Amino acid sequence: MYFDLAHFPDFQQGLFSGNGTGDTLQMLVQIRQQLSCKHITHIGHSAPAGPHQGSAPEISVLTTLPMNWVLRYSAKNYYKVDPLVQGITVSPRPADAPGTIRNLSAESGLEAQSKQFLRDCELRGLGNLFLTVDACNSYGFRGITEFTFDVETSEQTAFIDRTRKRLAAVATRLHNTLHGNRNPVLAAVVENLLTKREIDCLYWAANGKTDGEIGEILNIARWTVVTYLQNAKNKLGCSNRTSTVATALALGVIQMPVITNRFK
Repeated sequence: MYFDLAHFPDFQQGLFSGNGTGDTLQMLVQIRQQLSCKHITHIGHSAPAGPHQGSAPEISVLTTLPMNWVLRYSAKNYYKVDPLVQGITVSPRPADAPGTIRNLSAESGLEAQSKQFLRDCELRGLGNLFLTVDACNSYGFRGITEFTFDVETSEQTAFIDRTRKRLAAVATRLHNTLHGNRNPVLAAVVENLLTKREIDCLYWAANGKTDGEIGEILNIARWTVVTYLQNAKNKLGCSNRTSTVATALALGVIQMPVITNRFK
């Protein structure tokens, strides 16, 4: 399983940055102020709504969790027991309807390892209430947002009832901002028109890299990068580099330019 990670540790700019990260961070800070939550994590993948059937899905993740927790998560392979990841990949349960809120902290059907994972989250100061909200855009691209809070156990039920509508609205806004134009079926068709190198060049161009920088990253000549981007422009019927990148983003051929790291 691979993760494309857009990381804003503790609501701060990450170690790496690209075009659009400032707007994304500002939105996350606004959401935290609106909900008084501790952390926000949004997760999705490039398949239409429903559980993923492949053996190695690629997961898109945006999170504000601390750096030390992300490192611990990776080292312990917590993705195997994380209910948030299971909810969108290998979980046999049907996909929840958009707006559905799950209280992972009180869900009796979780496996023992998943409960221990949540307990570790709590012990590490990530919160004691973990709420997930399903969202889906008009093309069937599904996402799940997790909000963490610190709320007294005796007050959690009332807290969820009070914030239910706000949680659903905020999760929908976040998902549509990140993936509102994502059309998995059309993206797959368009992606077949482009070579892997053309997609790679578009991805790095979306992240604000120059032709020379892209060449260094991909270990190819600068003029080769120019050729790949020119080919992509012609195949997508665009007039310039900017519109080519924007079209690739809108179609979902490449991800939003907030991705900061990739790990397995």
